[in-house]
Amino acid sequence: MEGNSGSHQPKDNYDGLLAELPDDYLASVEDYHRLAYAVVGEARRVATGRFGLRSLIEGLGTPVFDVPMGRAGEMECRVWIAGDELYADEGGVVRSMHITTLAAAAAFVGVAPGTEAREHDSPELGDTERWLRVSPEVGAHLESWFRLGNDVLEQLRALPDAVDADEVQLWPGHFDIATAIGGAERGTRATYGLSPGDAAHPYPYAYVGPWGEVDRADPYWNDPAFGASLPYSEMLGTANPADAAFEFLFAGYDSING
Repeated sequence: MEGNSGSHQPKDNYDGLLAELPDDYLASVEDYHRLAYAVVGEARRVATGRFGLRSLIEGLGTPVFDVPMGRAGEMECRVWIAGDELYADEGGVVRSMHITTLAAAAAFVGVAPGTEAREHDSPELGDTERWLRVSPEVGAHLESWFRLGNDVLEQLRALPDAVDADEVQLWPGHFDIATAIGGAERGTRATYGLSPGDAAHPYPYAYVGPWGEVDRADPYWNDPAFGASLPYSEMLGTANPADAAFEFLFAGYDSING
């Protein structure tokens, strides 16, 4: 396959990205993760049966979804996280609360804190009355990280020969932003994503997860867990982290489709 990765020109900046992550970074990410799948994603799931989230201009949360209102029809709603605040837009009326506990957040949006959107690598729900370890700094970092992810993944999906590209979603169960591109029957399908960190990778990283076999002798395929990964430190060490992330993802795409 012939291809040219080009140059990524981000539509927004990513000023919220932290140059140094705090010692309790992963614990904070896990609590944002709990909030995303047990409250924010759950609010959409209860109303629609779907739970995918998005990177938003205001933060991270649900797309607009309709809530049935009986004879009154439907009301457009949205729930999102920005920094250490939780927001709900119900028919154009916006409310907010400082994030404290899962129980309080669930009551705020009108759901029971649950695990319906849970996936295999979601953290345990835990004590829903425990205060969540959130902060304006880590919240802003996550918003910028997922915004960067959305931008580079949309650029990847826009490649002329990208086939069967899934919508970019922020998955509340995994708590990563990802898409899948390629033909499964041709062995070219792979998942491309960015994660803020997890138990196996305690810091943010970009990854490519091929659905089929790849040449493991190629040093690009450096992650035995699923395929290839690029650590956050290598992105920050470049002039433009978005360019670095896109070039990494494109290299995997080119290898799989070559």
